[in-house]
Amino acid sequence: MAAIGKYFKRKLNCKHIQILNPGDNPKKYDVLVCPEHDKITGTNVISTKGSLHNISYKSLNKIKENPEKLICLILGNPANGFFKELNHLSDLINQYFSDHDLVICGSRRTPEKHHQTIRSIFSNAKAIWLSNVDGENPYQNLLANSDIIIVTADSINMLSEACTTTNNVIAVAQKYISPKHKRFIDSIDKRLSKFDDLNENNEPLDTLNEVTQRIIRMI
Repeated sequence: MAAIGKYFKRKLNCKHIQILNPGDNPKKYDVLVCPEHDKITGTNVISTKGSLHNISYKSLNKIKENPEKLICLILGNPANGFFKELNHLSDLINQYFSDHDLVICGSRRTPEKHHQTIRSIFSNAKAIWLSNVDGENPYQNLLANSDIIIVTADSINMLSEACTTTNNVIAVAQKYISPKHKRFIDSIDKRLSKFDDLNENNEPLDTLNEVTQRIIRMI
């Protein structure tokens, strides 16, 4: 995409706003938008906390239903070792949130080889969605309506989306993530909760709107 943008800038003499690290000199772009954990700096660089996405507090509020206590576990594609520890995670959820209904939501990246293990260990869950055979994907509905959102730390996108809410967000499987992912977790540490330490007030991340306003000012 960076190469295509450069072509059109030469052809049309337009501004080139590049999203994500292009892997070359940042000065070649009018505006470069990169995650903070990529550690790229410059007068034309906008650093974001996490990823850009179209989920916002406002959009989720439209589908909020205020159900009785609900907790969701959102799975990306963590290391195989994480799935060997699911019993421990299940015990933690039961210990701290036994008064909540639990819903499990996988993603396209959640390995199918672990599906049966997930279903077996969380057999007491109110619902489990791991693929289209389980019906409509409840992901956005869960973000809107779960007062506790547990997300595997391998997915920067899903953590970023979860943090657009005012709900408590807990990142699990952190010992399996890369240094880059760890930098991201550190950058939103104050926004994250722990099983035994829930935040009383959670300010939603509004990254896309903030970036939009900064780009407009810069160009």
